[in-house]
Amino acid sequence: MAVKKVAILVSTYNGERYLLEQLESLFHQEQVEISIFLRDDCSSDTTVCILERYREYVFLVENNNINLGVGNSFMEVLYEAEDKFDYYAFCDQDDIWQPEKLKKAIEMLSNIDGPALYCSNQTLVNQDLEFIGVRTKKPIDVSYKQILTNNKLTGCTMVWNNELQKFLIEPRRRPAPELLKIRIHDVWVGMVASVVGNIVYDTNSYILYRQHENNVVGVRNSKIGTLVSWYKKITDKSKRTGRSFLAKEISGKFGDIVDSEILLELELLGSYRDNFKNKIRLLNNKSLFSLSKESKLAIKLKILFNLI
Repeated sequence: MAVKKVAILVSTYNGERYLLEQLESLFHQEQVEISIFLRDDCSSDTTVCILERYREYVFLVENNNINLGVGNSFMEVLYEAEDKFDYYAFCDQDDIWQPEKLKKAIEMLSNIDGPALYCSNQTLVNQDLEFIGVRTKKPIDVSYKQILTNNKLTGCTMVWNNELQKFLIEPRRRPAPELLKIRIHDVWVGMVASVVGNIVYDTNSYILYRQHENNVVGVRNSKIGTLVSWYKKITDKSKRTGRSFLAKEISGKFGDIVDSEILLELELLGSYRDNFKNKIRLLNNKSLFSLSKESKLAIKLKILFNLI
């Protein structure tokens, strides 16, 4: 079987501490031909100096001295890769990839026809790579309802095929930059895959997911981090309406190919603030938020006050 070509998509920001280890782990991927596309989102540390040392091995995406934020920065890298590869993979700046990570993903994806996305479990480690645990102990729900209301897919494990990439880079189907500030790149790719193709989840882990003081998931797992996240949501209106914004973007840009029943639910969520009739219909919808961790009362109150 011919060696598959994989575009690894990286966005860095002040990643000097762990970036070298991550890059070296990418170069040791087994049985694939990799090309690394990397955009630095205006780091203020020595990240750029590190990248200059790898210029021969990494395609550096021009940032025009603009800090886009993680979601938009990653999507810029995704667009830059176009559709010239067999597979594509997001990569964070501070993890360690096991040598078989891409190979295992491709093995699962190769059995699927049409647009497909692979995600996997994660091995959680501390900043010194000491074992903490695994992210999940059983398969996770990969339906569009789960991703829309309580996403559990993580970008650093995502690998997808060229069929899905063609949808993602098509100009008329690209997400609004405003959306990517509140529902970042991995949520978008997961949602697109869930409505136009298939998602496979691997309960095995081929990545060491580093938990440290600047790590988003690690911060959220702390009590203080949870309170900070909660405070930001209640004080920033844009963060409180992310789910309806996401639904509106997906239905508007993929409505021509999405299943009719799914489209009706997405359009309802995306337009419930437009008139009272739609709000009542959403209040009576028992399936859309069935996978949310929030109570039914909390969901209904959020709908009433336009906070979904």
